[in-house]
Amino acid sequence: MLRKSYIFTFLKYTFKPKSQGEKMKKLIKFSLVAALVASFANAAVYEIDPAHSSVGFKIKHLSISKVSGNFGKFDAVIDYDKDAKELKALEATIETASVNTQNEKRDEHLRSADFFNAAKFDKITYKMVKFEKESDTEGKVVGTLTMHGVTKPVVLKFELGGFTADKNGKEKIGFSLEGETKRKLFEIGLDTPEITLSDKVELEIEVEAKEK
Repeated sequence: MLRKSYIFTFLKYTFKPKSQGEKMKKLIKFSLVAALVASFANAAVYEIDPAHSSVGFKIKHLSISKVSGNFGKFDAVIDYDKDAKELKALEATIETASVNTQNEKRDEHLRSADFFNAAKFDKITYKMVKFEKESDTEGKVVGTLTMHGVTKPVVLKFELGGFTADKNGKEKIGFSLEGETKRKLFEIGLDTPEITLSDKVELEIEVEAKEK
């Protein structure tokens, strides 16, 4: 509401045409601002519910099986337009040291300078650049992943789970994200051969978020 009231105040004191030429310019400006208001009106901002969300990954070990892991501490803000049925914004932050593969010795190694170097690079971030809608419930999130001091593009497949309300009447959204990247692009585990640990890493993310 704050954004809309600001825009309408701007309109009230700005659009006072003095000539026919100025009238046309003002009309064009008004149309652009009206479109901006409409885009804001139907979008809702959600904050992630960590207790009902997960940030997971899988990587092949010795070329014969996959090891699963996750990050236990993360936060994200999501902007979704229910009328347009598309994601407007997504920004996420993950605490690197929260990596967990159910093996403490291995997790300590992953936090070390051999891999994530969590002491130096304590955060992993993902920011959406654009959303490519494919249907009312599916699309592609095109964004940038920053990890280990390196930023690379990563595309995630989006699938909407749906909407509901919590016990306090707050709306909740649920969706899944899947994709893949390569650890060596981020200079992670460069001394570990691919026969031991694959370069490709599968990403599996489940999101449940509450309207702010």
